[in-house]
Amino acid sequence: MSQTTAFHTFGTKQTLQTDAAHWIETRLADALARRGEASLICSGGSTPGPVYQELSDISLDWSKVSVGLADERWVDASDEASNERLVRETLLQNKAAEAKFLPMKTQAASPFDAEKDVHDLYRSITSPVDVMVLGMGEDGHTLSWFADAKGLDNAMSEAAPMNVAAIDAPKSKITGEHTLRMTLSLPVIARARYILLLITGEKKRTVFERRDRSHPVTQMRAAAGDALTIFSCS
Repeated sequence: MSQTTAFHTFGTKQTLQTDAAHWIETRLADALARRGEASLICSGGSTPGPVYQELSDISLDWSKVSVGLADERWVDASDEASNERLVRETLLQNKAAEAKFLPMKTQAASPFDAEKDVHDLYRSITSPVDVMVLGMGEDGHTLSWFADAKGLDNAMSEAAPMNVAAIDAPKSKITGEHTLRMTLSLPVIARARYILLLITGEKKRTVFERRDRSHPVTQMRAAAGDALTIFSCS
């Protein structure tokens, strides 16, 4: 690991999730104290769900917190595959119900038709993001940055003109049927204040530590720099 990357290993997924919730709380509270507002970007997946549930019961001025997504499958918010649905059912409950949520999915038929609208919507919370929660797959993807995806070069360009990019990923066991997605672009990662990457399982940790430049997570790591913290468990 580089000297600038904070890496924390936990014995169980439960302790990782509890500490992650309090890590997020501390940084949101700091942003609220300094500026009177804060932004939180969430990823989907089974690991962050319990983190969001625990966070929802924590006392913050949630009415001043804007919540968005790192990426989204191009499905309705009622779909079980929707990251918006996960965030609404876990984080936007209890005390955190007062937070403002910014969806990524629009009524457009394709994410490629919605880039400008979502870029405009997300401008307010990505300049910069206060706290971002990310995951990764065993294939080395993070966000919806999938190797060989249509739109990936745009998403991962340092000169990406928008905060978001449309993706059409190669169909795989990881993407399932939902290959059309919207994702944040690399410049948003590069200017984020704090990024928490959650890694569960030895295979994922091995992929992350390999630093293979063909893995999008390696490019994310380089862009994030000192802002990146990793929480890992077997």
